[in-house]
Amino acid sequence: MKNIIGVCTLLLLFLCGCSAEDSMQQELPEDAIGLRLIAMGMAEGETSNSESVVNEVEGFRFEGGMLKEVFDRLNPDTEGVCHLQPLQMRGTVYFLANASDIIQKVALQVDKTTLEEFLDLQATASEMTASGIVMSGQIELSTDMTSTSVILKRSVLRIDLDSPFEGIQVNNVKISNILSTGYVNERQGDALSVNVQPETIVKDFGDTPFENNKETLFYLCEQKAGAYEVELMVTSDDGAWHRLKTTFTALKRNTIYTLKVYGNGADLRVEVLVDDWENGTSSESGQVLKGLIDKAASELPEGVEINGRGDTVFIPYMGSNFRLVLKAEEDANLMVNGVVEGVTIASQSSSRSMEPFAEVVVESDRKMPGSVQEYIYLDVYRQTVQTGRVVLVFRPNPIGLSGKLAFDSDAVCDFARYIDGELGLITLPEGKKIELEIPQGEAPWMKIEVNEETGAHRVIAGWKPNDPDADGRVQEARLLVSDIDGSHPEVYTIKRQNWGLPVVNVNGTWWCKYNLRGNVKNYSDQILINNDPVPDEQNVFEYLKTCSDEELLNIMGDQYQAGNPEGLKLTHDGSRFYYEGYRTTVSGNFGTMLPTEMAPDGYQIPNYNNYRFFAWGDNCNLGYSEWGVFNNNLGQRMNYSVAERSLTLDGVRYGTLGLYDFVYENTHWAIFGWGHQYNEQEIAPMAILLATYGNAGSSWQLEGYPKSDGRGNWIKFGGQNSSKTRTIRCVKTPVEYIYE
Repeated sequence: MKNIIGVCTLLLLFLCGCSAEDSMQQELPEDAIGLRLIAMGMAEGETSNSESVVNEVEGFRFEGGMLKEVFDRLNPDTEGVCHLQPLQMRGTVYFLANASDIIQKVALQVDKTTLEEFLDLQATASEMTASGIVMSGQIELSTDMTSTSVILKRSVLRIDLDSPFEGIQVNNVKISNILSTGYVNERQGDALSVNVQPETIVKDFGDTPFENNKETLFYLCEQKAGAYEVELMVTSDDGAWHRLKTTFTALKRNTIYTLKVYGNGADLRVEVLVDDWENGTSSESGQVLKGLIDKAASELPEGVEINGRGDTVFIPYMGSNFRLVLKAEEDANLMVNGVVEGVTIASQSSSRSMEPFAEVVVESDRKMPGSVQEYIYLDVYRQTVQTGRVVLVFRPNPIGLSGKLAFDSDAVCDFARYIDGELGLITLPEGKKIELEIPQGEAPWMKIEVNEETGAHRVIAGWKPNDPDADGRVQEARLLVSDIDGSHPEVYTIKRQNWGLPVVNVNGTWWCKYNLRGNVKNYSDQILINNDPVPDEQNVFEYLKTCSDEELLNIMGDQYQAGNPEGLKLTHDGSRFYYEGYRTTVSGNFGTMLPTEMAPDGYQIPNYNNYRFFAWGDNCNLGYSEWGVFNNNLGQRMNYSVAERSLTLDGVRYGTLGLYDFVYENTHWAIFGWGHQYNEQEIAPMAILLATYGNAGSSWQLEGYPKSDGRGNWIKFGGQNSSKTRTIRCVKTPVEYIYE
């Protein structure tokens, strides 16, 4: 969290009614000095009376490091003037206001008490605020002095909490490493350590959390420079608890530290604003302008709101262009902190004293559904000292959005890939409705359903099996949000690429007809519906038995190792066959990787049960049946056929390949593939090892032997190491919505 630290050095008169030093010289006693007491002022209406009351003032003249005189009852008269009559016009007079109870506890003696002992005077924060806030100051005496001003500083600091936005509840505030005792007088450099143990102070708001308010939390003694950790427990409007943390790097006297909580929903933050005690309207110099908005000079369109204090601007989600004019002190400058997408800010500053000093042009695009409240800060500085801040609050779109949908600045969500299933949940504000519009001539690839329990609208993308248009073309749909009567329409566009693989439905599972090839994620590498070499009216198994070697090579697919999405091509080097790119070690395991990781979008690696449908156990001999039958483990009647053929690649005979056809309720599903490579040198030509999800050490395989060998053809589930290559035959990831 960025701490924003600054110190304001403006001084404000509050103890007297005179407005010029010559009034202090009227009717003074002989040899008296007219004193005018000046302290840091208070912002009218923001501090309690106890912070402005002076009950008594006492003075102590030191010369040569020794106490020489004590002046008590230095309270100002009706003209606001204090009379000081020192015995000698030499040395330094130190003043303490509201400190009589503290002074009585120490034995200050003329010609005995040293200056170091006086400056070492200590008290607790409670003691320094018991009878008004203790203040200290000093003047140097000179023989020609007749009147002067004494600048008083408070001996304590103040910590405020400001949480200006509704829906953010602060439950407690905790600050660690705080000393309860400090020095009454200001000392040079950092405040020195005192002989007390640090403690943690807590403000707990109990059953009434702090919300949409500003309040003083603590008065503390000045602390030695260090790290003072702050922790706030905050509840957002969705009921979630958040722990916000920041740090004070120093806690100096006569300073106000404001813990300001910003945010909305999960976007919560706390920052530290630092200032001297604010200057009030009683100052002779007039009200100090600390980064406030000149509403009259600004150009604000409908919907842009400014809070009563003039330091926060609320910008509607529909976007807006407007001009702000800010007021500040002489020589102030502006710094823009924060970035919000779709917002541009241009500013121009001037240094005209006490006049509008900056024009800020804000251009804000429409916020999209699902957005959060965001902030940009216009920070006002004098030299390196921050003296004010204007907060630009960009309200979120009230249309709630969760899930995969995300709209760009043009209100378009373009997935640029195939996707189906639930795309997102849309929650409408009261008085709004939503409608779905599919362009004319486009299939109804999307629908909206209402969750009756929550009222949220589910946006669902569907899938059409063997869709001839699933060739990568873009599908589009529009969401129309408006008032119930159709007014104030907002249009949001959703796009996806429509891809698909040829499939057959076997007992409710949509099996791909062909093995993967090329990059597993690239549809363009695969056999697509519109270039299926075996249309639905033909049988893949029968096609494979008689097609040419060239056609067979096209349809067989590639081999894969888990973690490598690129297919390994069957290659011959003159002495042996191998799969180009084979590695003895792999980065993944088909059994434990997400089943969708090594498959095109919308498809996945089959699991144990998917393949079990085509067997009656984990070790089944299919033999060489041209037409066989069995009951699988689920009791369904299954027909099957086994065949073999030879393949020659680039004039070199690869060997015998096994082909298998399973038929359930007249639906044919053929399984085929290359044998797997199991080390750097060798391939098992008729052992088709199938990528299987769900078991780290085992996979399904079709282990075949030529009919001349007589050992049969087996469908097995058993142990296999992860480096062996696999054939990938995908299944369609279950989809909720199938459209025609």
